[in-house]
Amino acid sequence: MSGEDSFKTFYALSFAWQLGFLIIAPIGGFLLLGFWLDKKFNSSPFILIVGVILGVVITFYEIYHLLVPLIKK
Repeated sequence: MSGEDSFKTFYALSFAWQLGFLIIAPIGGFLLLGFWLDKKFNSSPFILIVGVILGVVITFYEIYHLLVPLIKK
């Protein structure tokens, strides 16, 4: 494997790791927050649903801003 091939492999793995984290962190965080707030305020499943929707919106926003520089190259 040449140096350029290893760099491309490392870059692809790094990008995949970052993309996975950008997907799971907001959705998982807002899911847990919504679950905890629903228990606290006894409003199940309203805050949970709002949290998941907010997490998905933030995820799409972050992925868009991650992919725009790659698309422009």
